[in-house]
Amino acid sequence: MGILSRKISPDELKTKLSVYEQRLSARENDLKRKRQKSRDEAKQALSEGNDREFRVNSRRYGMLDGQVNTIGSMVEMAQSMGDVIEMQQGLKEVVEIGAEMGKYQKQLGIDTKQLESAITNIRTSMEKVGVATTTMTAAMDAAMSGNQELTEVQDSLRSELMAEISVEGTQKQKLGEQIKAEMKQ
Repeated sequence: MGILSRKISPDELKTKLSVYEQRLSARENDLKRKRQKSRDEAKQALSEGNDREFRVNSRRYGMLDGQVNTIGSMVEMAQSMGDVIEMQQGLKEVVEIGAEMGKYQKQLGIDTKQLESAITNIRTSMEKVGVATTTMTAAMDAAMSGNQELTEVQDSLRSELMAEISVEGTQKQKLGEQIKAEMKQ
């Protein structure tokens, strides 16, 4: 990854994150379309009683759903990192002001170690945010690869689609009955 090879300014990093966010959002939208297509194909196969095609399309749906969720989390992570950069820029100003205040406090005989400790705690918190985003990404990747979860997604999709097919069948039957009743009049 080219970002870590040299130190870049916060503005450059925000620009890169914005570009990454846009690319991830575009990929997420593409995957959402594919997921919907797989769902529609699974529904069609299920309504036709084609269990094999349903399994193929529902498996594809489950995999695409996992990818959509992972990429959605990455988009959120990019947005959060942008927020952290903004906070960091604000904190830099606060640190500079704090240093000036420290000089004045020292002149007044006030202990500056407490102020330095607070600034260190703020920096530590920001580093923890970075570690947390890395951990979230790893957890998303691990969750996406679970085969048991895929089977649960398929079963859930089957139930959902069967309910839709049932409702659509009932609506068609009612429409047919209305047409017959009007033709008798």
